[in-house]
Formats: sequence, C-alpha cells, structure tokens
Amino acid sequence: MLLLTMGMNLVFKEWTRSSNRLDESLDKVLVLLQIDRALSAAFPHSYRDSKENKKYIFFEGEADKIAWISTISPDRTPGVTAWQLLPSDKSGLEIKIVSAVANDPTERLKQQQSTTIPLAGYKVSFEYLYVDEKFKEDTKWLKKWSAKKLQALPHAVRVYLDNGEDSLEIVSVIFAHQHPRFRPIKP
Repeated sequence: MLLLTMGMNLVFKEWTRSSNRLDESLDKVLVLLQIDRALSAAFPHSYRDSKENKKYIFFEGEADKIAWISTISPDRTPGVTAWQLLPSDKSGLEIKIVSAVANDPTERLKQQQSTTIPLAGYKVSFEYLYVDEKFKEDTKWLKKWSAKKLQALPHAVRVYLDNGEDSLEIVSVIFAHQHPRFRPIKP
C-alpha cells in the first residue's frame, strides 16, 4: 500500500508540473496571437501636428520597440487603439494600450502603465518590410520605421523572440499599409 501511495504521489507531482508547463506555453501562444492580430490590423491613422500644422501617420518602429494604431482592441471594444511594445526591465516584453483618438497618442502611451507579458527570458526584436511599389524586387527588411518620415506603414512586421534555447518568429502582414491621402516616401 505504501509503494502504491508513493507511486501515485510521483505521478500526481509530474502531472501537476506538466500541466503548469502547458499553461505557461498556452499563455505565451495566446499573447503572441493577440500581438499578431493587432499588427495585422494596423491602420494608417493620421493626426495633425499642431506645432508644424502638418498631418502625419502614426507608426514608430525600432529594433527593440514598436508603436502603432490597430483596429483590434484586446478587450473587443469597438474603435481603434494605440499599441506599444517595448523591452521590459525584467527581460521580456511590456505592452501599453490606449484608446486612439484624433491626435498623436505618443504622450498618452508614455503616461499609460505597462503590463508585462509572460515572456520572461526572451529578447525581442522587430524588423519592418519595405516593398517598393514600382520595383517589386526592391524589397528589404529594415531595423527602423517611422511613418512620420516615410508616410506609410511597412508591408509586414517581423517579431523575433529568442531566449538562448528557444526562438520564435512571427511575421504579420499589414494589409492597410498606405493611407489614401499620403504618398509614401522611399527610405
């Protein structure tokens, strides 16, 4: 009876450990799917800069952080939202989401408290796909993207996550990469 109890205890502990690993994996996958959906639904949101009295498109991407407007909101409320992903002090990724209104959401994103995504140990990097509409073979992945300068969104965003042992890659195609009133500028 003692051997049976010890055996059942070992099986139960292993089952709990496996279940916890599965829960962590599912959390990561769900977060990555939500980010992929939000990037795919990126929208060329225009705003007026009151200092310069010019209109710009909001999308700022660097190698380690990104900010954009999406038609997808995490809580499924209607309207567009501003998203920002940036590196976490605890290693991993932090996310900020605010409602997007007619102006530049940069200040509201700075003031918003961030949420840490359960990707501890992963280093995150971003790349942005440029496709020249006239010369399709002039396609390249860039480390930075400023819609304020380029007047368009990238055609795709590649999110690369690496923790030394594991690596993950997401490529999100952005279908609405061009605003009808702005002419893109070549980088």
